[in-house]
Amino acid sequence: MSQVHVCVIGGGAIGACVALELARRGARVTLLERGAELAWGCSAGNAGLICPSHYTPLANPASLRDGLRWMGKRDSPFYLRPRLAVLPWIVRFALAARPARSQAAGRVVQELARASLELHAALADEGLDTGLRRDGVLNVYFARESLEHAQREAEHNRRAGLESRILASDEMYELEPSLGPGAVGAVLYPGDAHCDPLRFVKAVGRAAEAAGVEIRTRVEALGFRRRAGRIEAVETTSGELRADEVVLATGAWTPGLARELGVFVPVEGGKGYHVDLEPAEGDPKLPVWLNETRVIATPLEGRLRLAGTLELAGLDLSVDRIRVGAIVRAAERGLPSLRGRRVLEVWRGLRPCTPDGLPIVGRPAGLANVVLATGHAMMGLTLAPVTGRLVAELLSGERPSHDLAPLSSDRFRPLLGRLRASAKA
Repeated sequence: MSQVHVCVIGGGAIGACVALELARRGARVTLLERGAELAWGCSAGNAGLICPSHYTPLANPASLRDGLRWMGKRDSPFYLRPRLAVLPWIVRFALAARPARSQAAGRVVQELARASLELHAALADEGLDTGLRRDGVLNVYFARESLEHAQREAEHNRRAGLESRILASDEMYELEPSLGPGAVGAVLYPGDAHCDPLRFVKAVGRAAEAAGVEIRTRVEALGFRRRAGRIEAVETTSGELRADEVVLATGAWTPGLARELGVFVPVEGGKGYHVDLEPAEGDPKLPVWLNETRVIATPLEGRLRLAGTLELAGLDLSVDRIRVGAIVRAAERGLPSLRGRRVLEVWRGLRPCTPDGLPIVGRPAGLANVVLATGHAMMGLTLAPVTGRLVAELLSGERPSHDLAPLSSDRFRPLLGRLRASAKA
């Protein structure tokens, strides 16, 4: 690829991994990030989990049921702010949440996640300072019904090759004494991992620069100059940039840029939060996922991170203190020693959510030199290395290491366009 110039738009976990993989194949790469540094958007903050055990896509029967039940509650784990523009997305979400479709999507996500975890480990073995720790994730349950469902899921995961341990309450408290009273059991996935997401993106960015990538921050892509089904140049806030190939890794902001190219991308911004607390003796030694409230406590260097909830909010980045308070209260119920702990940071970011819960990776029809890499929802950190590998394989003409058909952007069509086509027929 030594004669190919690739412009990667978006400097989050996905864009950084794409740039690194392309540069290592010999491409000349320019990475554009509109923020002041890499991971300026949603990649800087999340629970940091890299866990193939959590493979269920956002669109699943339980999410549909809970979403309807929680729709009017601002402090619920999954909140939908009523907006007319989100209705088509909800229709697609409901269709994708049917059991057969959700299970098929889950198999795709788990295959990608398992491969990506090994790529995370390979990057750490190379010496990239990502903070990777592969000491497991503890899933804790306070309701007997939830635990029984988790036990069935653990058995399914074991058949798929994922090691797990079902812990009775006494074993659970012995492993993690910081847990509060009332937990009925837990499932430990010892092969799962976690890292500091911001540290990961910066480490990958440094490796990409060392491989020859030009990283240009504070540069925003505004549009494109096209000719004969190809992009000739990217129009940016610092002028035009000519490129042979363009990769859109712009997360929740992808629909606007894709629209400039005539490509329909039904990605909604799902606002998530994290709250970093001052650490203390007795904090969890490995990530603890509190199932019923969907809140995760992750030990990171110099802080304990609480992360959780999802709010379909478009591109609104305001902080909802009710939702922040709900995360902290849920964590305090599960881990009582957190009460009164000093808050170091409250963060929010927009997860790019497709209605079927699968990311979009591939070339859209009708554009010869564009690749989309977006829509990873809460799995962006987990799937970043494998997404970088897939995009690099696609651009270098290699056979993709995973089937890209389920990830194609062409699986979506505007509902209005379908209605017009039906009317003409």
